[in-house]
Amino acid sequence: MELDKAICLLTEEYEKAKKLEYVSNPLAFALYRVWKKADTERPENRER
Repeated sequence: MELDKAICLLTEEYEKAKKLEYVSNPLAFALYRVWKKADTERPENRER
């Protein structure tokens, strides 16, 4: 995943997480979500 795409996704996920009442740390939640998306895009993880 390219850095620009990751930053854009992080921004979107962070804005969504701020609105969720069950999320106590929106930045951590957003980072986790983007990490999971980036991990699935890695070539060695696509075949799973």
